[in-house]
Amino acid sequence: MTTTRLARAATAVALFGIVSRFLGLGREIIMAGSYGTTAATDSFVNALLLVNLIAAVVLYAVVTIVIPVFSAERARVDEQSAWRLVWAVSAWVSLALIAITAAIAIVPSVPAALFHLDPVRAALTAHLIQIMAPALLLQGVAALLTALLQIYNKFAVPAAVGIVFNLGIIIGIIVGRGSIGIDAAAWGVTIGALLQVALQMPQFLRLGKGVRLTPVFTHPRLTAVLITAIPIALTSVLQQINSFTDKLFASSLVAGRVTALQYANSLGAAPRAALLLPLLTPLFPLVARLIAEGRNDDALRGIHRINGLLILAAVPAGFLIALYATEVVQLFLGRGHCGAVCVHQTATPLAWYALTTLGAFLTMFLNRALAAANLQREILIGTIVSVVVTIVLDLVFLQPLAQGGIALASMIGIYLNAVLFVWYLRRHFPTFDIGVLTNQLLRMGACGVLSLVVALGANTIWPTDGKTGAVLLGELSIKVGLGFVAYCAAAAFLAREEIKDVGRILRSLFVRARPTAST
Repeated sequence: MTTTRLARAATAVALFGIVSRFLGLGREIIMAGSYGTTAATDSFVNALLLVNLIAAVVLYAVVTIVIPVFSAERARVDEQSAWRLVWAVSAWVSLALIAITAAIAIVPSVPAALFHLDPVRAALTAHLIQIMAPALLLQGVAALLTALLQIYNKFAVPAAVGIVFNLGIIIGIIVGRGSIGIDAAAWGVTIGALLQVALQMPQFLRLGKGVRLTPVFTHPRLTAVLITAIPIALTSVLQQINSFTDKLFASSLVAGRVTALQYANSLGAAPRAALLLPLLTPLFPLVARLIAEGRNDDALRGIHRINGLLILAAVPAGFLIALYATEVVQLFLGRGHCGAVCVHQTATPLAWYALTTLGAFLTMFLNRALAAANLQREILIGTIVSVVVTIVLDLVFLQPLAQGGIALASMIGIYLNAVLFVWYLRRHFPTFDIGVLTNQLLRMGACGVLSLVVALGANTIWPTDGKTGAVLLGELSIKVGLGFVAYCAAAAFLAREEIKDVGRILRSLFVRARPTAST
């Protein structure tokens, strides 16, 4: 993939990610205005979590497995054998999805019972799960299409699935909130999942004209791939366990805390959608190909450069959102049924989620890099350790800090996971220089501290506590802008190589570059 195509793919993913995140925030705003933070919204959040949990496991496992497997099989045998192997994996995944969807639709009370809710909330959660059950199958199919399109180096359309999913939920709420209440949001989930499949299918059918699309269930390497997939799937399940336990523990608090935690998580995840996915989505297949071809030195150089870019983007985003967590919540959600209490309940966990941004960036990329190197067992072990630590810390922090303690525990667990992944990468690739990563963290961390100092100074001039609307937007924009300018000024001296990488990517959008295999 040329640098130009890489940059354009990243730009397309970035634009769709920003739009998707904007619609996601719009969805939360509409949810808050339509339903507030109540037992009913808690039931919806819990039901949506169960449906999305399975879909997220499938998406992570399929994308992580299919792309390296296809690259390795094509290099080892030929493209026809690679496609046959991919079809076999897809066929078995589809059968599993059908079985799981049917089971959840028939007995929704079983998954609803996992939250140990009171009878009223348990019954409502089961009812909403039944409405959303088709979305599970549809999102699984969409995940398969995403992986297959990325094999073709097509990233823009798969990146847009979040847009149509959020649109489906928004449409469902607006159309049905007055007549069927919270059920409207559940039907919106199913509509959004259907739109995900409808969006990707035409491009997949066009690109697959030269490939045999007949489903197959056998391949000489299928058993080996499925065995390899087990730790990857378990890892993904473990990653989702913390999402489940977060909601489980929050359900033991006053009604509405589950929804507040969800709002904070959505706001805190915005930098990942706007900054992480545009870089990671097109770069991961390239790193996987370099490792599959045995070009470890090139792959490690690429990993260092990608780490630098991720740190450069994550530090200011996380620091500034954490500093102005209350203002961010007030600006986006502080209206309608989300009053001062709702804002306060959401802002506390948002601050911790924002500080998690850097760890989340590194963990997600290093996870993929380890998977490309066939280090699934190490990924599983690292994930188990971080999940157990997070759950223990949840129990420690829950009573004194409520939902804020759950977010704090998540932050510690994610950074622990990142440290373990770095250690495993260094153990497998002895030439991987941890000193380079440490240097990057120190340099850009110093830039982040300077931005915080400037932003705090601006805060004494323009205090925004209690302000709303256009006044809040204007003054907050000034303060955040000053902090970001300070960060960029410091980065111009302390992060010159990373800034040059950004410049090369931006220039390649407009200047045609020669094909290159480097990152």
